[in-house]
Amino acid sequence: MLLLMVLLPLLVGTGLSLWLGSRSRALTALGAFSVTAGSLLLLLAEAPAVLAGQAVLQTWSWVPELGLMLSFRLDGLSLLFAGLITCIGLLIVVYAHFYLSPTDSVGKFYSQMMLFMAAMLGVVLSDNLLLLIVFWELTSVSSFLLVGYWGHRPDARAGARQALAVTGGGGWPCWQALSCWGKSQEPTKSVPWRRVRQTFRRTLTLCLRWC
Repeated sequence: MLLLMVLLPLLVGTGLSLWLGSRSRALTALGAFSVTAGSLLLLLAEAPAVLAGQAVLQTWSWVPELGLMLSFRLDGLSLLFAGLITCIGLLIVVYAHFYLSPTDSVGKFYSQMMLFMAAMLGVVLSDNLLLLIVFWELTSVSSFLLVGYWGHRPDARAGARQALAVTGGGGWPCWQALSCWGKSQEPTKSVPWRRVRQTFRRTLTLCLRWC
Protein backbone atom coordinates (compact mmCIF):
# COMPACT_ATOMS: atom_id res chain seq x y z
CA MET A 1 0.00 0.00 0.00
CA LEU A 2 2.77 2.46 0.87
CA LEU A 3 4.70 1.71 -2.32
CA LEU A 4 1.51 2.08 -4.35
CA MET A 5 0.88 5.42 -2.64
CA VAL A 6 4.13 6.70 -4.16
CA LEU A 7 3.88 4.90 -7.50
CA LEU A 8 0.41 6.26 -8.27
CA PRO A 9 1.55 9.86 -8.80
CA LEU A 10 5.05 8.85 -9.92
CA LEU A 11 3.98 6.61 -12.80
CA VAL A 12 0.23 6.86 -13.32
CA GLY A 13 -0.08 10.55 -12.49
CA THR A 14 2.78 11.78 -14.66
CA GLY A 15 1.95 9.50 -17.58
CA LEU A 16 -1.78 10.22 -17.49
CA SER A 17 -1.25 13.98 -17.26
CA LEU A 18 1.08 13.98 -20.26
CA TRP A 19 -1.28 11.81 -22.28
CA LEU A 20 -4.43 13.80 -21.48
CA GLY A 21 -2.72 17.19 -21.63
CA SER A 22 -3.11 17.58 -25.37
CA ARG A 23 -6.66 16.24 -25.37
CA SER A 24 -8.69 17.95 -22.68
CA ARG A 25 -7.86 20.42 -19.91
CA ALA A 26 -10.77 19.24 -17.79
CA LEU A 27 -9.87 15.56 -18.15
CA THR A 28 -6.24 16.30 -17.30
CA ALA A 29 -7.27 18.03 -14.09
CA LEU A 30 -9.72 15.23 -13.31
CA GLY A 31 -7.02 12.63 -13.87
CA ALA A 32 -4.56 14.44 -11.60
CA PHE A 33 -7.27 14.88 -8.97
CA SER A 34 -8.19 11.19 -9.12
CA VAL A 35 -4.59 10.04 -8.75
CA THR A 36 -4.01 12.36 -5.80
CA ALA A 37 -7.27 11.27 -4.19
CA GLY A 38 -6.22 7.64 -4.71
CA SER A 39 -2.98 8.21 -2.80
CA LEU A 40 -4.93 9.96 -0.04
CA LEU A 41 -7.39 7.06 0.23
CA LEU A 42 -4.51 4.58 0.48
CA LEU A 43 -3.08 6.72 3.26
CA LEU A 44 -6.38 6.85 5.10
CA ALA A 45 -6.67 3.07 4.85
CA GLU A 46 -3.46 2.73 6.87
CA ALA A 47 -4.34 5.53 9.30
CA PRO A 48 -6.30 3.43 11.87
CA ALA A 49 -3.28 1.24 12.60
CA VAL A 50 -1.04 4.29 13.04
CA LEU A 51 -3.58 6.05 15.27
CA ALA A 52 -3.69 2.89 17.37
CA GLY A 53 0.01 3.36 18.10
CA GLN A 54 1.46 0.99 15.50
CA ALA A 55 4.01 1.75 12.80
CA VAL A 56 3.29 0.33 9.35
CA LEU A 57 6.43 -1.18 7.80
CA GLN A 58 6.57 -2.54 4.26
CA THR A 59 9.68 -3.83 2.49
CA TRP A 60 10.41 -5.11 -1.01
CA SER A 61 13.63 -6.33 -2.57
CA TRP A 62 15.35 -3.55 -4.54
CA VAL A 63 18.97 -4.53 -5.33
CA PRO A 64 19.44 -7.87 -3.56
CA GLU A 65 23.07 -8.17 -4.71
CA LEU A 66 23.91 -5.10 -2.62
CA GLY A 67 21.51 -5.90 0.20
CA LEU A 68 19.34 -2.88 -0.65
CA MET A 69 15.60 -2.92 -0.01
CA LEU A 70 12.64 -0.71 -0.82
CA SER A 71 11.59 0.05 2.75
CA PHE A 72 8.71 2.33 3.67
CA ARG A 73 7.49 3.29 7.14
CA LEU A 74 4.29 5.04 8.16
CA ASP A 75 4.14 6.39 11.70
CA GLY A 76 2.46 9.39 13.28
CA LEU A 77 4.84 11.99 11.87
CA SER A 78 4.92 10.58 8.34
CA LEU A 79 1.12 10.22 8.44
CA LEU A 80 0.85 13.92 9.23
CA PHE A 81 3.18 15.01 6.43
CA ALA A 82 1.80 12.56 3.86
CA GLY A 83 -1.68 13.84 4.69
CA LEU A 84 -0.54 17.42 4.17
CA ILE A 85 1.10 16.55 0.85
CA THR A 86 -1.94 14.81 -0.59
CA CYS A 87 -4.56 17.22 0.79
CA ILE A 88 -2.68 20.32 -0.37
CA GLY A 89 -2.07 18.53 -3.66
CA LEU A 90 -5.81 18.15 -4.16
CA LEU A 91 -6.33 21.87 -3.53
CA ILE A 92 -3.56 22.79 -5.98
CA VAL A 93 -5.05 20.58 -8.69
CA VAL A 94 -8.40 22.35 -8.38
CA TYR A 95 -6.86 25.82 -8.12
CA ALA A 96 -4.54 25.31 -11.10
CA HIS A 97 -7.46 24.20 -13.28
CA PHE A 98 -9.01 27.66 -12.94
CA TYR A 99 -5.77 29.63 -12.63
CA LEU A 100 -3.79 28.49 -15.67
CA SER A 101 -4.55 30.37 -18.86
CA PRO A 102 -5.78 28.58 -22.02
CA THR A 103 -2.31 28.99 -23.54
CA ASP A 104 -0.55 27.24 -20.66
CA SER A 105 0.23 23.55 -21.01
CA VAL A 106 -1.81 21.78 -18.33
CA GLY A 107 -0.26 18.44 -19.19
CA LYS A 108 3.21 19.82 -18.49
CA PHE A 109 2.15 21.41 -15.19
CA TYR A 110 0.22 18.47 -13.79
CA SER A 111 2.86 15.93 -14.81
CA GLN A 112 5.56 17.96 -13.06
CA MET A 113 3.32 18.40 -10.03
CA MET A 114 2.65 14.65 -9.85
CA LEU A 115 6.39 14.00 -10.03
CA PHE A 116 7.04 16.48 -7.22
CA MET A 117 4.28 15.04 -5.05
CA ALA A 118 5.59 11.50 -5.52
CA ALA A 119 9.08 12.65 -4.54
CA MET A 120 7.76 14.34 -1.40
CA LEU A 121 5.77 11.26 -0.43
CA GLY A 122 8.87 9.16 -0.95
CA VAL A 123 10.89 11.43 1.34
CA VAL A 124 8.42 11.24 4.24
CA LEU A 125 7.72 7.50 3.86
CA SER A 126 11.24 6.18 3.21
CA ASP A 127 12.69 3.87 5.84
CA ASN A 128 15.96 3.42 3.96
CA LEU A 129 18.76 5.99 3.92
CA LEU A 130 19.71 5.52 0.28
CA LEU A 131 16.05 5.52 -0.77
CA LEU A 132 15.53 8.74 1.17
CA ILE A 133 18.36 10.44 -0.70
CA VAL A 134 17.08 9.16 -4.06
CA PHE A 135 13.69 10.75 -3.40
CA TRP A 136 15.38 13.90 -2.09
CA GLU A 137 17.25 14.28 -5.36
CA LEU A 138 14.00 13.67 -7.21
CA THR A 139 12.56 16.65 -5.35
CA SER A 140 15.53 18.66 -6.63
CA VAL A 141 14.75 17.82 -10.24
CA SER A 142 10.97 18.10 -9.96
CA SER A 143 11.03 21.41 -8.05
CA PHE A 144 13.46 22.78 -10.65
CA LEU A 145 11.02 21.87 -13.41
CA LEU A 146 7.97 23.07 -11.49
CA VAL A 147 9.38 26.46 -10.46
CA GLY A 148 10.64 26.98 -14.00
CA TYR A 149 7.27 26.06 -15.55
CA TRP A 150 7.04 29.42 -17.32
CA GLY A 151 10.47 29.06 -18.86
CA HIS A 152 10.02 32.12 -21.07
CA ARG A 153 10.05 34.40 -18.00
CA PRO A 154 13.44 35.44 -16.55
CA ASP A 155 12.09 35.40 -12.97
CA ALA A 156 10.89 31.81 -13.40
CA ARG A 157 14.29 30.72 -14.72
CA ALA A 158 16.04 32.50 -11.84
CA GLY A 159 13.70 30.87 -9.32
CA ALA A 160 14.30 27.45 -10.86
CA ARG A 161 18.08 27.89 -10.59
CA GLN A 162 17.73 28.96 -6.97
CA ALA A 163 15.49 25.98 -6.16
CA LEU A 164 17.95 23.58 -7.76
CA ALA A 165 20.89 25.16 -5.95
CA VAL A 166 19.14 24.91 -2.57
CA THR A 167 17.83 21.36 -2.88
CA GLY A 168 20.83 20.10 -4.82
CA GLY A 169 23.23 21.78 -2.42
CA GLY A 170 21.36 20.25 0.50
CA GLY A 171 21.61 16.83 -1.09
CA TRP A 172 25.38 17.07 -1.54
CA PRO A 173 26.21 16.71 2.21
CA CYS A 174 23.74 13.82 2.35
CA TRP A 175 25.64 12.03 -0.42
CA GLN A 176 28.91 12.69 1.37
CA ALA A 177 27.54 11.32 4.63
CA LEU A 178 26.07 8.29 2.87
CA SER A 179 29.38 7.67 1.14
CA CYS A 180 31.27 7.68 4.43
CA TRP A 181 28.67 5.46 6.06
CA GLY A 182 28.48 3.09 3.10
CA LYS A 183 32.22 2.40 3.10
CA SER A 184 31.92 0.96 6.59
CA GLN A 185 28.91 -1.25 5.83
CA GLU A 186 29.33 -4.70 4.32
CA PRO A 187 26.14 -4.68 2.14
CA THR A 188 27.16 -1.46 0.42
CA LYS A 189 30.91 -1.87 -0.06
CA SER A 190 30.56 -2.60 -3.76
CA VAL A 191 28.56 0.57 -4.48
CA PRO A 192 30.70 2.92 -6.68
CA TRP A 193 30.39 5.92 -4.38
CA ARG A 194 33.00 8.05 -6.17
CA ARG A 195 31.21 7.57 -9.47
CA VAL A 196 27.88 8.40 -7.83
CA ARG A 197 29.25 11.67 -6.44
CA GLN A 198 30.82 12.60 -9.78
CA THR A 199 27.60 11.89 -11.67
CA PHE A 200 25.57 13.97 -9.23
CA ARG A 201 28.01 16.91 -9.49
CA ARG A 202 27.99 16.84 -13.30
CA THR A 203 24.18 16.60 -13.45
CA LEU A 204 23.78 19.58 -11.14
CA THR A 205 26.28 21.62 -13.19
CA LEU A 206 24.56 20.81 -16.49
CA CYS A 207 21.13 21.74 -15.13
CA LEU A 208 22.45 25.09 -13.92
CA ARG A 209 24.05 25.79 -17.29
CA TRP A 210 20.86 24.92 -19.20
CA CYS A 211 19.04 27.59 -17.20
